[in-house]
Amino acid sequence: MDVTNQEMIEKGIETIIDQVGRLDILINNAGLGINGPLEDLPKRNIEQVFETNLFGTIGTIKAALPHMRKQKNGLIINISSIAGLVGLPYRTIYCASKFGVEGLTEALRMELKKFNIHVCSLQPGSISTEIKKRRLSFISELSAYQPEIGRVNALTNTHVEGGLPAEKVAQAIYRICTARVIRPKYRVAKSLESAVPFIKKWLPFSLFEKILMRHYKMDSKVNV
Repeated sequence: MDVTNQEMIEKGIETIIDQVGRLDILINNAGLGINGPLEDLPKRNIEQVFETNLFGTIGTIKAALPHMRKQKNGLIINISSIAGLVGLPYRTIYCASKFGVEGLTEALRMELKKFNIHVCSLQPGSISTEIKKRRLSFISELSAYQPEIGRVNALTNTHVEGGLPAEKVAQAIYRICTARVIRPKYRVAKSLESAVPFIKKWLPFSLFEKILMRHYKMDSKVNV
């Protein structure tokens, strides 16, 4: 279904209820990437990313909840990202949308406990998928943010190309769906990516920021 179309969402949910009579699990996996300096991003594309990544997730949850409440049981898995925990340069809007998914998940868990509806987020790192081809990209050679935006974009693509296979995420989802106890957060990522949120938590942020900028080969000096 198109998660930016609430009518289509509700029709999809109703079709499931008509066919099988209940809805046990909702996996919010739809996502759209966007790269580029915030200054260069068109407003309509910023809205497009939020409509898909955050508002689409909210829409599917709202459509599913009446049925899950009625049956007094349900599981909602929101596919977030490591980028929902750590702000990454030139991925500002993607990060903002995924930070939103994380906040939504945390708050919703508490709201739905009394209905025996469990909510969690799954935070993938770099996964080898087709997201690079579908990502909205605004990398202009004339941008004031060159040449570093080019370097960051190339490194981001390299991460995706060398990422974990999508099957790893599918296996993690299966384990969540069959678990007796649902934890608040799960992560599927390579060791270094998995460590980044912990490094952010324990290091002074100014030092963490320097490490991140060095990793992305970014210049911290103002060009005059």
